[in-house]
Amino acid sequence: MVSYDEMIGKNIKEVRLSKALSQEALAKACDFSNTTLSAYENGRKIPNLVTIAKIAKQLNVSIERLYYGDENNAFIISEPDEGKKIVNSIYYLWKAGVISYYDNYITGMTPDDYCQAKEPTGVYLHLSDYSSQIKRLILSLNEFEAKKDTYPDQEKYLEFLLSSVATEINNEIDRRNLPF
Repeated sequence: MVSYDEMIGKNIKEVRLSKALSQEALAKACDFSNTTLSAYENGRKIPNLVTIAKIAKQLNVSIERLYYGDENNAFIISEPDEGKKIVNSIYYLWKAGVISYYDNYITGMTPDDYCQAKEPTGVYLHLSDYSSQIKRLILSLNEFEAKKDTYPDQEKYLEFLLSSVATEINNEIDRRNLPF
């Protein structure tokens, strides 16, 4: 039986070969080494979501194709669109326990009131983890949207921003997992 790690690698390799790309060419286009790509393709290492997105972009396929082998086996079946991206992101955050939502609004409540209430109240999106990183991401995205015409390479900036926040969150995860 093929493990999940091996399945992702098998799918990457299958698509790469179908596009007649060498490991070297794909690795270079994704800005990592042949050794790293080989480790992904052979199931010795699992690429994170940002890396899967880079590989999918270079191979001109969906992320689902690389994860599931066939887009028809994906969790949400539809043509790729913004709604799907939003739904998948929210689902992932909810599943990971990062966000929750309460719909019992009481006029005049402040954010501190929400946090101190015995029962969840108010129209409120609660970030249980990574709130400073998510806040920074949202504020940075808002600033980017307002000034995006001033960025010479908008796509590269967004990739950098998303990658940097992901790294901050990964560092926080690593810190929490250290034995004390």
